Amino acid sequence: MSRWSQYDTDDERLPDGMQRIGYDADTQIYTFRDTDGSIWESAPGNQYGQLHRVSTALPRYGDDAHDATEPPREATSDDPPTSWRHDMMPLLNWFLLVGLFLLFVFWFIGGATKRVSPTTCRDHSTPYKIRSGDSCWAIAEDHGVTLESLLQHNQGLDCDKLPVGGTVCIPGV
Repeated sequence: MSRWSQYDTDDERLPDGMQRIGYDADTQIYTFRDTDGSIWESAPGNQYGQLHRVSTALPRYGDDAHDATEPPREATSDDPPTSWRHDMMPLLNWFLLVGLFLLFVFWFIGGATKRVSPTTCRDHSTPYKIRSGDSCWAIAEDHGVTLESLLQHNQGLDCDKLPVGGTVCIPGV
């Protein structure tokens, strides 16, 4: 399938009266002439895009009334030249969106982790810090207590999701 469309010609892309008059392959800059004779250049590498005025009112090619020794008049534009910051503004918006997305992802991941609150054990019970690989049955077996008494002393303890670093109270025997 061809990429050509009816909008790929200079007539469709350029303002009325503007015509392309040259191309510099070394700098990749296209040169255009306006209806009043002023010369415009494209940004390097852009065939169309934003044009910058180079000079004003050059005579048309083949104009015999023009004196060849007269230098072309330079453009006196009131617009200050655009800086690199102006050209990078769309990237700023993109980085802002990516930064906000990453901030949301980290906030969501950080909020998903459950904070372990310190547990204070009652009289006749001993605190035990949960290590990786521990289970309720293994803790009860190691300390010589039944699983039922361990669960009674630790109300709300979920044996399927023991928090590593959390504390369980071991009932006294």
